[in-house]
Amino acid sequence: SGESGAGKTESTKLLLQHIMNLCKGNSQLEQQILQVNPLLEAFGNAQTVMNDNSSRFGKYIQLRFQKNTVQGAKLSEYLLEKSRVVQQDTGERNFHIFYYMFAGLSSEQKEVYGLLDPSLYRYISGRFGTQEVAERWKHKYQEVCNALDMVGFQEQEQVDMQAILAGVLSLGNVTFEPEESNGSVKVSEASRGWLKAAAVSHKKSSLCVPSSPVSSSVSCCCSLCVDARDSIAKMAYGRVFGWIVCKINELLAENVDPEVELREIGILDIFGFENFAVNRFEQLCINLANEQLQHFFNHHIFQLEQAAYKEEGLPWETITFKNNEPILNLLLAKPLGLLSLLDEQSAFPQATDKTFVDKLNSSFKGNLHFQPARGRVLGFSIIHYAGKVQYAANGFLEKNRDTLPANIRGLFINSVTPLLHRQVPLHIHHEPKPTLARVKCGHEALLIFLCPCQHSLMMLMERMYSANPHFVRCIKPNSQKEPGVLDNQVVLLQLRYNGLLETIRIRRDGFSWRPSFEEFAER
Repeated sequence: SGESGAGKTESTKLLLQHIMNLCKGNSQLEQQILQVNPLLEAFGNAQTVMNDNSSRFGKYIQLRFQKNTVQGAKLSEYLLEKSRVVQQDTGERNFHIFYYMFAGLSSEQKEVYGLLDPSLYRYISGRFGTQEVAERWKHKYQEVCNALDMVGFQEQEQVDMQAILAGVLSLGNVTFEPEESNGSVKVSEASRGWLKAAAVSHKKSSLCVPSSPVSSSVSCCCSLCVDARDSIAKMAYGRVFGWIVCKINELLAENVDPEVELREIGILDIFGFENFAVNRFEQLCINLANEQLQHFFNHHIFQLEQAAYKEEGLPWETITFKNNEPILNLLLAKPLGLLSLLDEQSAFPQATDKTFVDKLNSSFKGNLHFQPARGRVLGFSIIHYAGKVQYAANGFLEKNRDTLPANIRGLFINSVTPLLHRQVPLHIHHEPKPTLARVKCGHEALLIFLCPCQHSLMMLMERMYSANPHFVRCIKPNSQKEPGVLDNQVVLLQLRYNGLLETIRIRRDGFSWRPSFEEFAER
């Protein structure tokens, strides 16, 4: 764990290499486990203002062992930031793979996929890199191709995948205009070429946007059409990413007798705490995950540890720590936690982001960890364990629903590309069914309803609590992304809010090494 840009992903790669080395690192499986990283980073990482290679999803890697040899591995992914496909803030980029394609594909291949100059595409904000950066991306593209071959993607599957990515970029340039004759909305004349490019990439793949009046004249306002267009793009990219994870798991699955008991080491590499100039729904989900991990850390390092000392009657002066339970209650409590109120508002068709914020302001008046926005700003602030974050509430309800209209779902089901139609869940056009779950928060169990986003986090925390944890705390040396520079104040702030100063004290004054009686007697 640690802030965005603190080195979690790099530390994870080093830890994996170390474990493989301890296993002698010779088997094909061990090498494959190390080689899937370029693939995951290309499709799941992006440049942000805090980190040039920021993980925009959480991953949990389970390594399964028999007699100190790796027998298999499984990858679970959490909360891919699909909204990045259609929108990036100033100083940020889309997922790496789009830039790698432009740099790595030949002119002939670009023509096959209908790709033009990168400056033309709205979804990558018309931004590209210098020649030096492009050369690096070209090398990265080759790494991705090698990884796709190694994971077992057939040539046609790789063609389909890249055709979908090219189609997503073209789709972002489709615009809409009113139909004068009947007051409906249609695809603008200027962007019909982009629609055609999105629908068919030289007959190699299809997003199946039909040529019937449905696609070119839709009786709804332009903003709804834009939302539908972006929904298609996000869903298509999410399908590609999910497909890659499934193929990786097929490759790395253990091939042993089910009766054989395997031991397991799990490594969690999850997006770090974020505080940007503009923070949205995605940042709230990311920061909630970090709040939960911080509570998990406190629970193991302070609560369980000191309870054990007390139980054994040891002379011990209680060490206090910064408990973030009140923040988790603010976010997760039922029925008046922030996410419960968000689910409640998401269920009302007439509700808006403003009615949601009004509900928060009335429900959390006087709460020490909540601050209403000043003036006419539509938003609110949360005082997190790592500091105050101001959230812009625009889009909260729509992103929490995360639904596709039924007619758009039909486009995926009828697609000629297996990748798109075979993975669309049947319930995707319904409102997400909330999951009932019980959260252990200190001594109290909270009953909460979970939308799919929250359910993903809940599954993750259940895994964490069922394991015997070791914590790797990554500390960011400076805020300028500079090598070899240690900013004392930046480091000290992290040591304080992470509870590491109290951790040092409990490790120094407590009993951090606990041999068994047998080990003690032998020594």
